[in-house]
Amino acid sequence: MSEKSREIDTTGIILRKVPFKETSLIIEIFSKDYGNISVMAKGARKAKSKSIGQLELLNELELSLYRNPTSEWYIYKSSSLLKAHLFETRFRTGIVMQAAVEILRQIIIAEDEAAAIYELFQKYLKYVKTVNKHEIVIFWRFLLGLFKEVGIEFNLSNCVICSREKDFVGYYPQKHGFLCSKCYRPIHESYILRINSEMRDLFQNLPQIGNYLDELKLSKNDIKKLNHIFLTHLSENLHKTFYLKSLELY
Repeated sequence: MSEKSREIDTTGIILRKVPFKETSLIIEIFSKDYGNISVMAKGARKAKSKSIGQLELLNELELSLYRNPTSEWYIYKSSSLLKAHLFETRFRTGIVMQAAVEILRQIIIAEDEAAAIYELFQKYLKYVKTVNKHEIVIFWRFLLGLFKEVGIEFNLSNCVICSREKDFVGYYPQKHGFLCSKCYRPIHESYILRINSEMRDLFQNLPQIGNYLDELKLSKNDIKKLNHIFLTHLSENLHKTFYLKSLELY
């Protein structure tokens, strides 16, 4: 690899930053071209650094980086700010933005998937700031799109057993899908995560949920159950436990 080929330009959103030594930062960035990357920003915390104010959580940047030939690390050279997504954000909106960050930090994103997921994430950050209630529902819609991109898509149209009915009564983790009332048997009770008719309708309207926000009525218990279903689907399909600390505050 030539010296020139190690220099790269990319667009990225900051997912995490950690102080390193006295003046530097270690930054986790979701890059449109490379997925999740770790970047060393030397001297970024110095008072006179040109990067102060740019390297903040959920800032979207045009980045100039140097690819370390002996490791997976990138070295920060410079950046220009495109969008500060957390700027003037409501508390609950910030929570669901952080929830998406937690998800992206826990999954492996291949380079050929990065551009599509980046666009999905970017649109989510912009749109969720425009809603005044039910922000969590927009987060669920983001997860629905993410599931599709990583190949674990929810089937919201058909029962996981009969493949016909969509009168769902619960999510069936072992089958990675929803179970209809006709296929439900008492033996399933200890295995499925039950949903009521309002939850069922929400799932089936989720791709166009922006049109239904004013009509939604969700209790705290409903939200807790639905969060559990989404995280269970992730855990069952990706074979690891997903837990989102940020949602404890919602």
